[in-house]
Amino acid sequence: MLEQDRIHYTGTTMADPSRHDGALSPVVGVHNIQTLRANREHPSQANGGGWTYNHQPMMAYWNGKFYMHFLSDPAEEHVPPSRTLMQVSEDGYNWSQPQILFPEYDVPAGFKKAKYQPKPELQYPDVYKQKPLKAIMHQRVGWYVSKGGILLATGNYGVALDRKDDPNDGNGIGRVVREVKKDGSLGPIYFIYYNHGFNEKNTAYPNYKKASKAVRAACEEILANPRYRMQWVEEADRGDKLIPLNNGYKAYCDYTLPDGRIVSLWKHALTSLSLDGGNTYTTTNRALGFVNSNAKIWGQRLTDGSYATVYNPSEYRWPLGISLSGDGLEYKTLNLICGEVPPMRYGGNYKSRGPQYVRGIQEGNGIPKDSDMWVSYSMNKEDIWVAHVPVPVKTVATAHADDDFAQYQKLGDLKTWNIYSPLMAPVSLRQEWLELKDEDPFDYACVERKIPSSSYLKASFDVQAAQTRNGSLQIEFLDEKGIACTRIELNKEGMIRVKNGARYGNVMPYQADQTYRFEATLDTQHRQLNLTVSILDAEGKALQSKSTRRIFFAPVHQIERIRFRTGDLRTFPTIDTPADWFGTLEHAGDTDTTALYRIAHVKTESLGADAGSAVLKTADYKHYVDDFNAMEPEVLHTSAIPNAQAWDWMKQNVPLFDCSQRNFEEMYYFRWWTLRKHIENTPVGYAMTEFLVPRSYADKYNLIASGVGHHIHESRWIRDGKYLDGILNTWYHGNGGKPMAKINFYSSWMPASIWERYLVDGNQKEFKSLVNDLDKEYQLWDNHRWGNGLYWQYDVRDAMEETISGGRREKNARPSINSYMYGNAMGIAQMAKIIGYQDLARKYEAKADTLKHLVETQLWDADQQFFEVYKPNAGEAKEVAKKRSYQPSGDAAVSAKVREAIGFLPWYFNLPADEAKFAEAWKQAADSKGFSAPYGQTTAERRHPQFRSHGVGKCEWDGAIWPFATAQTLTAMANFINNYQVKPSALAASAKGSLDMDSLYFNEMEKYVQSQSMRGKPYIGEYLDETTGYWLKGDQERSRYYNHSTFCDLIITGIVGLRPRADQTIEVRPIIPAGKWQYFCLDKVRYHGHDLTILYDQDGSRYHVGKGLQVWVDGKLAGQRDTLGKLVVKDAFK
Repeated sequence: MLEQDRIHYTGTTMADPSRHDGALSPVVGVHNIQTLRANREHPSQANGGGWTYNHQPMMAYWNGKFYMHFLSDPAEEHVPPSRTLMQVSEDGYNWSQPQILFPEYDVPAGFKKAKYQPKPELQYPDVYKQKPLKAIMHQRVGWYVSKGGILLATGNYGVALDRKDDPNDGNGIGRVVREVKKDGSLGPIYFIYYNHGFNEKNTAYPNYKKASKAVRAACEEILANPRYRMQWVEEADRGDKLIPLNNGYKAYCDYTLPDGRIVSLWKHALTSLSLDGGNTYTTTNRALGFVNSNAKIWGQRLTDGSYATVYNPSEYRWPLGISLSGDGLEYKTLNLICGEVPPMRYGGNYKSRGPQYVRGIQEGNGIPKDSDMWVSYSMNKEDIWVAHVPVPVKTVATAHADDDFAQYQKLGDLKTWNIYSPLMAPVSLRQEWLELKDEDPFDYACVERKIPSSSYLKASFDVQAAQTRNGSLQIEFLDEKGIACTRIELNKEGMIRVKNGARYGNVMPYQADQTYRFEATLDTQHRQLNLTVSILDAEGKALQSKSTRRIFFAPVHQIERIRFRTGDLRTFPTIDTPADWFGTLEHAGDTDTTALYRIAHVKTESLGADAGSAVLKTADYKHYVDDFNAMEPEVLHTSAIPNAQAWDWMKQNVPLFDCSQRNFEEMYYFRWWTLRKHIENTPVGYAMTEFLVPRSYADKYNLIASGVGHHIHESRWIRDGKYLDGILNTWYHGNGGKPMAKINFYSSWMPASIWERYLVDGNQKEFKSLVNDLDKEYQLWDNHRWGNGLYWQYDVRDAMEETISGGRREKNARPSINSYMYGNAMGIAQMAKIIGYQDLARKYEAKADTLKHLVETQLWDADQQFFEVYKPNAGEAKEVAKKRSYQPSGDAAVSAKVREAIGFLPWYFNLPADEAKFAEAWKQAADSKGFSAPYGQTTAERRHPQFRSHGVGKCEWDGAIWPFATAQTLTAMANFINNYQVKPSALAASAKGSLDMDSLYFNEMEKYVQSQSMRGKPYIGEYLDETTGYWLKGDQERSRYYNHSTFCDLIITGIVGLRPRADQTIEVRPIIPAGKWQYFCLDKVRYHGHDLTILYDQDGSRYHVGKGLQVWVDGKLAGQRDTLGKLVVKDAFK
């Protein structure tokens, strides 16, 4: 069997056993809750009667409650007497006092083992010598929920004749079951399995066949279940055919894959597969890449369909880690569940240190109502703990802290806080405070807030201490490996101080029950903490403040969590500490003087490049910019942001994008890198150019109006709005307070794009200052109208010279300018409505309505099934040729009878009605005789006799591919996919069969990506050959970095599918065919004043925040679905 067909670990993270936490980063929101704390000196029912060996807990969830049982011996492993105790909890946080589930059991007199002779030197201490000898309980499986809905607890009685004898060597007494009833009462105990030499006649409990009908049926289910019986292998008779796989492997557990295969795990990370429900198993091997010693490993399929293994990822029994998988076979991550190893208070036989022998809820034994993962484990084999792990399991924090604890009802609601809560150092909620109470001489309370990694962090929080002369609260800021860079402490002498290496610097004394606000900035680059501590009055106002500046005592690159802890960091045991210890700590049963601390109003904020990012890390994409900068010398230096500053600008302004297709990702960053080149700082503010080289026909500052709509669409996603504000101000007010002189030299759709900008940022301020200018500019085009109301334009002034349909002096009614003017009218109307200019709004709504009718009725060629250029009738055409001022009436206009890419432009502005006749036009986009070419969408249909007939190298629009048009067509296509219900009857067939619109869009985007290349390097120029991909301006400098199209906007609104809206609803609809991408993430998107993250993770293994399509707002999950598709989040910002 190949390694990829069995469990294996492919991640690079390994645990460092010299650290109790293994230098692992915790998953988000893990709560470790102690349920039993051993105390030999003060025995009580609460601590299991003073017995100090407590180990191997098992869990089930049934009838709305958690059930857990565990082994309990007076002091040592395999040293009798022995019993099994049970605890019950409704919420997993508050547990009942232990009760005896399976009591002590007498070993028959004269019992011997054929192959084991007790050794005198290994005899039990006198205190444990009992007559008769007591059995040792040992079981690897603990619960069974039957098909009839009853809960059976299971246990096993084995025998150990001395300290080193093995009670699970197949020479025990047998396995027992006991019903746990809904009212909490316990049924009789029955034997379900006998070891050799035992039967119903010589055992203390009857056979299960004497039980009630329901219990008998449940026992028969167990006996018929090979997976359940497999967990008996250690205690069962050697060679018993009842056991599917007889071997020496220990601590079996398993889970089921969607295809029915069963994945099995044993100690030492041994693994196998069963293809027949657990009757037989493939060859057992150690899981490649897993590190695990002789403690248990637990595996489980989680409720979100992902998988987790929990185990000690070292040759020690610390730390307790978790590894995640999307498919149940390949595990890619390693993170922390519990990194604490408190002192072992009571030594003894086989007592190992650390959190160990983890086990969760077996398949079929219930799903907690929170659908989260719950596991149990023992600490030092003396205390019992459970861990609550939220599902989906998140390895990264997506949102900074902004926590008001008053909004939480119970501890389990704190999904973003990691909690370590011993019984004698509990963590609790009380009104607005998170309380840490500590009276444990050997342990502490600890809470951590994991945050998005930040190199420059601002943090604030309030603290109260209920005392000044005992206890300690340590506040640390840590990196992903758990290295603390600085520590603030409230010490037992009543002083607030900061650790400076080996010494501390005092800040101010503190008083009991006084509220102190801590405000800190942490700069990892300069290794510096700036701290202000303020004394607050009852209203939260500062009465007195003290500031200090301290150097970090340990350097870190990033800070990913804040820790509050009521004691010193532990470093013992070490990797050199002897494994065996038989002593008892002094004062092991004592209680310490109570110390109580309260924490509130914890808030963090990134001040660095990752501000606004929830999942992705900005620095991970710097290599693209380094490569782009290194491609060639920077010839032209007119940009306000030269190459040397490109990364600094991009990391502050560019939304982050990550996907499973590298060329898309590279091109995304390349296009931002090139766009930035065109931002210029003019005497009147920022402007954006089309060419980097000066053009004679340009306006002041080398500005050209034709592509400004593209500039606005692309630049609306720049996080800092000042650049686009400046660009628009220059166009409309940069000419002595007036619009630029050539603002209407070319057709454009600026007002429409300004409205589209508002749909992204929701900021009315900018268009309020422009609406009157937009109105005036719109009216300038009145001299470009036919008598019937259609707008005319020379093709060259549409920025589309040398077309098949027109000419440089032909006053044709073109779909381009008429669509632009419709979009501009709609944009002005919408903006006027918002600012209360109702008359202006009605005026432009009427204009738009008229244009819509004209385009649909006058520019639609029913024979061609396409929006086409219409020419004046023959007589009027002659008049136009004679006299440039002549305005055609439009009567008896004739179609140019050529399909051109501008025929898709009406959908750019959602102009056409949602009717089948119009939808048919999109068939041409998929047709190789239409517009579909190897390198993208052509500007004219390929079947036309005049296709590519106007020469080469003179900016012809007779068929070659222009990114200007490609961006328009793809924007229009995305609108058609999202906003129209009626689709074409059938798209042209490809080699893979008929296309759907999503596949067509993605294929064309893929061509667009592939086309932007020259000599193997990313490139964007003017126009290219449709079959070879050759850029038709060659190496001319004017063509390089041509800013005449969009790309990033297409990724954001098309591929990722964020559909900008004016309201509080987020609408996402990725245009990615099923199976194309395994993941993508668009992060750090500034939208309506909030930070958006949109991601898709097919199996949850890429970003580790869950699987499927998700929308996050300010780092908080706002909506999700399991598959790609439309996702609407209503009232997302309320």
